Amino acid sequence: MTQRRGNESWITPLLERLNLVRETEEDLARNMCWKQIEECELVERIGWLVVEVNRAARYRVLEMVDFLPPQRNVLRVSFERDQVKHNLEFAIRESGIVLMFSTTKMDSTGWKRYVSTHSMKSNSTLVWEQVIHPEEILEENVQAWISYLLSGLDKKFRLDQILHASTTETDLSAALRKASA
Repeated sequence: MTQRRGNESWITPLLERLNLVRETEEDLARNMCWKQIEECELVERIGWLVVEVNRAARYRVLEMVDFLPPQRNVLRVSFERDQVKHNLEFAIRESGIVLMFSTTKMDSTGWKRYVSTHSMKSNSTLVWEQVIHPEEILEENVQAWISYLLSGLDKKFRLDQILHASTTETDLSAALRKASA
């Protein structure tokens, strides 16, 4: 904490001197969204569930990348199967904090395998998008999102059914069995 305050003593003057300080309405709105995310510990809660899933699977079945404020991207959890990457993402948009599910077809040939598939939007398909309010997110919601991701975003594995099932069944495995039946 002392180091952080010490850094502020040289950072702000430097940024002002280099004319790099700005704060637009968009920046203020994004900062408010980040504050909500941090207060609800949304990134940490999802991260712990990713760890639990990977431990239960005994390998890295899910991969998570989280971003730092004040970026527009918040986090991405990915699951790969059969040359398709399924993604659960949170981002800050004009409409607020958005939960998105998408699929990206992987190309393992040539130079494309060395380039992030997220920069190649033509291979990506948005499957689900919804504005969320972090203070309303329950553990069951996070379990349902991870369950849907692990299903490969299967249409038979409808997100609304998983959410209903997971509110009546608190155990993740019970929700998975019920939704896949």
